[in-house]
Amino acid sequence: MNNKKICTAHIISIGDEILSGHTVNTNSSYIASALYELGIFTKKIIAIADADNEIISELESSMKQTDMIFITGGLGPTNDDLTKNVLCRHFGFKLKFRPEVWDHIVAIFAKRNMVPDEINKEQAMFPDSEKVMLLHNSSGTAPGMHFNFDGKHIFVMPGVPNEMRSLMKEEILPYLKENFSDNLYYRDINTTDISESSLYSILSKNPEFPFGCAIAFLPQGYGVTVRIKNFGAADQRKRKVDSALKIIKSLVNEKIFTYDMVTPQHELVSILKKRHLRLSAAESCTGGLFMNNITNIPGSSEVFTEGFVTYSNDSKFAILNVNPSTLGIKGAVSEETVSEMLEGLLAETKADIVCAVSGIAGPDGGSEFKPVGTVFAGFSLREEKKKHIRKFFFTGDRISIKEKASNKLMIEMIRYLKKETT
Repeated sequence: MNNKKICTAHIISIGDEILSGHTVNTNSSYIASALYELGIFTKKIIAIADADNEIISELESSMKQTDMIFITGGLGPTNDDLTKNVLCRHFGFKLKFRPEVWDHIVAIFAKRNMVPDEINKEQAMFPDSEKVMLLHNSSGTAPGMHFNFDGKHIFVMPGVPNEMRSLMKEEILPYLKENFSDNLYYRDINTTDISESSLYSILSKNPEFPFGCAIAFLPQGYGVTVRIKNFGAADQRKRKVDSALKIIKSLVNEKIFTYDMVTPQHELVSILKKRHLRLSAAESCTGGLFMNNITNIPGSSEVFTEGFVTYSNDSKFAILNVNPSTLGIKGAVSEETVSEMLEGLLAETKADIVCAVSGIAGPDGGSEFKPVGTVFAGFSLREEKKKHIRKFFFTGDRISIKEKASNKLMIEMIRYLKKETT
């Protein structure tokens, strides 16, 4: 289509398990983010119970307010999976057995060395209407559905996150890219060591603010992302965003560590690949979180060689040869201990760059001089024979402090490695 327009969307998550808190609803954030990339704006996100009246009520309300509705959940074969039957009754569609869907279900079970039950045939029943398109689910047994009528588009997907993402990537997003809005252009500026309020104060004092764009401040676990958006004509939006980016850079350049970053681990792995650097890590308070985040990135095996979780003082000595007197006098949470952890990594591995972190994640273990949230983290490049170690103080609960420490270590490495190449 050439007559693309800006569209809005609602996201409806169906499932008692979401409302009870037993399942974290990551589907909605994924869908909203994917739509945003296309310039399709989510106006409402809601979770509702597995109940006929709830589903119909929310569906009817959304159809009056928005162009697209994304529904997840309730496509399984059991009695509490109501979505497909409820929608078909509401729109007056009958269900018809689809042999090709059943063949796919049998094949999925065969890969698991299993045979489907008779109840699984329910998932091969599909609305018998030209207004409903089957969405192939390559990752599971429940196909998705695309209802298209009265200028409204309803996309129905399984609630299992990997199946939902597969349907979005393979079926839904390509359709949306071809047929709907591409009027949005945006860039992200990723900052660190500055608060959201301070960042806003600096930028808003400029007489040209917001620089002909929509500016959003997005606090992250590592700093604040400034998102610059423009919804104008194709020949103007990029020019305006890039102009705004230059102005913001001139105002807070020392706080910027990168642009358009997906996650710190994506960015760090990418830089290490470009530099052909091999990484090794030693973690104490983060308990392997840093290494887990790095190895979650496809292709990280090209740069990550090995790592150690030296949680106890004994392990710091046994594995990394940290001096017991350093641990006794300075403590495990100290610049001196992290320095010796880095030395141990350089001695025990062949990595080109090594990093280490030690801190107090809490809720206990803090003191007047080293309160909970105190973290020392650093890195060293073998060729430089120089250590870069900083002391940080993070707030939050135990999990939050671990996440912030892991992210911050990555950010420090990104900042330094990027500065080296500019």
